[in-house]
Amino acid sequence: LPISVAIAAGLATVAIAQGEEAAEGEPEVKTQTALDMIKHGGPSLALLGICSVVTLTLIIERFMFYRKAKGSAEAIVQTVKQAGTLSEALTAIETAPGVSGRVFRSAIQSARDGYPPEHIEQLVQGEVTKELIGMEKWLPQLDTMVTMCPLIGLAGTTLGMIRSFSIVAAIGMSDPTKLAGGISEALVNTAAGLLVAIPALFCYNWFTGQKEAILMEMEKGLSELMVILKSSVEQ
Repeated sequence: LPISVAIAAGLATVAIAQGEEAAEGEPEVKTQTALDMIKHGGPSLALLGICSVVTLTLIIERFMFYRKAKGSAEAIVQTVKQAGTLSEALTAIETAPGVSGRVFRSAIQSARDGYPPEHIEQLVQGEVTKELIGMEKWLPQLDTMVTMCPLIGLAGTTLGMIRSFSIVAAIGMSDPTKLAGGISEALVNTAAGLLVAIPALFCYNWFTGQKEAILMEMEKGLSELMVILKSSVEQ
């Protein structure tokens, strides 16, 4: 019995030793989480965080603006046609929404005040320019974010790669994990820049399309409205 106990104890000792050797031979793999990479992203990642807040603010502001800027120019022209006088027409479109409503009210107001057709056209053109300035507000800044954020991310990645290879130059390739970790952290900047720029680019193009659609519809309605106003002035 003592011999059996000794053999069992010896086998257990060998098994434990083999397990320890296996554990030493296969080190535990530690991967960095996204939070760890963000913490080591550097100043460029912090700057991209600020840019993302600014971009989101611009997108929300422009979205709210263009939602209120829409209005049916064709419906306004039909309402003007049904009115008997310019005063009735002005009253009928008093609550007309959007950019078209404001421009059309300005045109009818000028005609009712007795301005000649050529002066009405100049006044309307000035009102259109005013509305165009409002529709283009903040779009250049949003376009700047589309271009600048990927460049900031690329700059952060480049600086991170320089730091990583500086470590290699100092200690050699004895510990490749330090090089790989530095590269992964550096690439976070590029990914962050793209994640900010891609939605900003989509929204910028959408806002530009909304602006062009509103202008085209308004110009079409203004052409018809000016014919109506000229005929009413001649009468």
